[in-house]
Amino acid sequence: MSNDGFILGVRRRKIEDAITANFDKVNFRQKQYRWLEDQVFWDYVFSWYDLAKYYEDVPDTALGAHMLDLYAHCVTLFRTAAADRNIPERRRDKAADALYQINYYVNQMMLAVQNNANQSDDSAGTIQWKSS
Repeated sequence: MSNDGFILGVRRRKIEDAITANFDKVNFRQKQYRWLEDQVFWDYVFSWYDLAKYYEDVPDTALGAHMLDLYAHCVTLFRTAAADRNIPERRRDKAADALYQINYYVNQMMLAVQNNANQSDDSAGTIQWKSS
């Protein structure tokens, strides 16, 4: 790995660590998804923007499997909350908004990674991500 790749990896990892730290601050054990009302939850959701922006700004093509796992966990969690008719409609709407946001950021990441891979001299070939 070149030194540039290492520097990019360190920079990406700092952003990923910040996202994980924000996730850890959310108390997901609150009944009836009350965490959807907490500012720390929204700080977590919007912290994914930093990772999407990172991939847009730098030629990195590596994706952290741990971030994809966290994303998949959140999609399930947010979708479950959005569909729960036992909570207030306002909270279901917030869950749907969170789901939209995280999906948007991850889609932007994937499109940027695709673009980055297709711009470089990558001997592995090209990749494609379905645009939404």
